[in-house]
Amino acid sequence: MERGDGGYMRVVAGMPDPANRLPLSAGRRLKEEERRALVARLRGQGWSYRRISDELNISYATVSRWLDGAEAAVPPLPPLPARLGAPRPSAAPSVPSSPATLPDASPPDTGRPSPALDHLMAQNHALLHRVEQLVAAEAAHQRALQDLEQRLLAGIEEQHRKLGDRLLDSVKSLLRKLLPG
Repeated sequence: MERGDGGYMRVVAGMPDPANRLPLSAGRRLKEEERRALVARLRGQGWSYRRISDELNISYATVSRWLDGAEAAVPPLPPLPARLGAPRPSAAPSVPSSPATLPDASPPDTGRPSPALDHLMAQNHALLHRVEQLVAAEAAHQRALQDLEQRLLAGIEEQHRKLGDRLLDSVKSLLRKLLPG
């Protein structure tokens, strides 16, 4: 979008004009601070995130992070721990011939859980931690969206106020012309 005569906004849509295209290496030969400034300037001229990304050969996520701020970015989640391998089949135990000599079927109580149970508990803890991270990331996204919504509403209200002021000035000017006095 560009400012036209009289404060009107002009929206440019469609394919970019080849004469206004940036050189193919424009995004690569600039320092990061200069690229950030160029991204902000192009966005101020009404360029979309995608067009800026394509023209400057910068990832869309980077353009979004630079323009929306770091609060919109979510750090990557760490990988889950490796799964415990399937238990190996053991040799079949010999079955005693008389029922009176059958050993107790319950494992001896050593007061310590088995390694498989330890691993499952660790994996459960890791999954719970991952869920907490996802909830925190979702909350961060919600806050970022609310911030963007507030900024958008503030911009709309400002434009509405300016349009109202211009309309009021136009009506006053018209009344002065029509009603001499």
